[in-house]
Amino acid sequence: MDIKKQVEYFKWLPYETKKEKVIEMLKQLQWTNEIFAMFYKTLVSLNKISESVLTYLYQSVMEIAVEIEAGRTDEAQDKIKKMAEVLMMIRKQEEMEREKEGNPEELLKNIK
Repeated sequence: MDIKKQVEYFKWLPYETKKEKVIEMLKQLQWTNEIFAMFYKTLVSLNKISESVLTYLYQSVMEIAVEIEAGRTDEAQDKIKKMAEVLMMIRKQEEMEREKEGNPEELLKNIK
């Protein structure tokens, strides 16, 4: 499996196709590791996620599959840990964006 070629092909896909493909991969994997489950829930709940994050997730899942297939579970676990760090950054940014938007209930109170 040539991951570089697959990632290059992936980069040329339309945004919605990329998002659907990554969500489907994570949906299939969510039962194997909690990190995949958290990424799946996060991606499904987000309106917009950057193409670079989608590409990173796609490439990471592919690399993890290769490591597991080759019996290198430690390397696969390291890649999963790196994915967890990315997930935390995404969630922090999402939280900051929500704070910028403000609390909808507070906004309604201010309007009245």
